[in-house]
Amino acid sequence: MKGSDVESMTKLLKEHDVPLSAVRANKLLLSLGFLEEAERPSANNPEVKKKYKVLTGKGLDYGANEENDQSPGQTSPYYYKDSFEELAKILIIARDEQDSEKK
Repeated sequence: MKGSDVESMTKLLKEHDVPLSAVRANKLLLSLGFLEEAERPSANNPEVKKKYKVLTGKGLDYGANEENDQSPGQTSPYYYKDSFEELAKILIIARDEQDSEKK
């Protein structure tokens, strides 16, 4: 399942015509346990904590945490192109379940 060719969530959602925003997809992945929030001190003010998302063990089946060039010590999740279709199906199912619970 794991590949080496990764891309951002935004780009993959567009390429696969998945009717979700990256923000909604990330919220779904957080609720499913594929992502979690981590914190780091702000570069400008160490008293302030900045939050960022990290793929969990479960999420690492579908992507990798890559070093963020703009924020040393922080990673950003990127997703494997070759398994994104499967992840997209999981996201759509989770979205549909969440939407039906709201009704």
